[in-house]
Amino acid sequence: MVGSPKWKPDLMDPPAARMYIACGYDDEGALDEMRRRVTAEFGTIDFEAKTDALDPVPSLYDFPEREHMHVFSLARPVGREEMVDIRKRCLALEYKYQEYGLPRVELDPGYITEFAAVRTTIEDDIHRVYLYGGIYAEPLLYFERYSYRPFLHSPEFYRNPEVLALFNDMRLIHISS
Repeated sequence: MVGSPKWKPDLMDPPAARMYIACGYDDEGALDEMRRRVTAEFGTIDFEAKTDALDPVPSLYDFPEREHMHVFSLARPVGREEMVDIRKRCLALEYKYQEYGLPRVELDPGYITEFAAVRTTIEDDIHRVYLYGGIYAEPLLYFERYSYRPFLHSPEFYRNPEVLALFNDMRLIHISS
């Protein structure tokens, strides 16, 4: 047919997500300093929780294990496309605040949506999706039957019932805001 309109997909930007940063650390003073740095870099922290779900906590970078894990959730809604920049800014903070050649606090940023929790990483794996700039996205949790649930590949920390409850709390904050 001549002159008929062409089909065009109706693409929409996804709604904003809630950013979180999981922090592995050994010293409370280092965490307090990083809390100040994260606030200066990313804005107000509106939810935080210390969890000893794993003792000790595996390192993100094949360094010695960490003694504690703390999770921050930030008040500012975040666009998912910002996550590469956010991961790189967290890497810069780790690089800037190190001691004896190791980051004082390891930062593991990600985001929460109504139906999923995703983190960023710098290592490739079969279940990770390459974004750009050396950064990958790793789906951690999916929402089903009133709760987040881990994938088979989700790290042990994110499979713990205490951590799942913490992420469910952050999800409720996200959907109510």
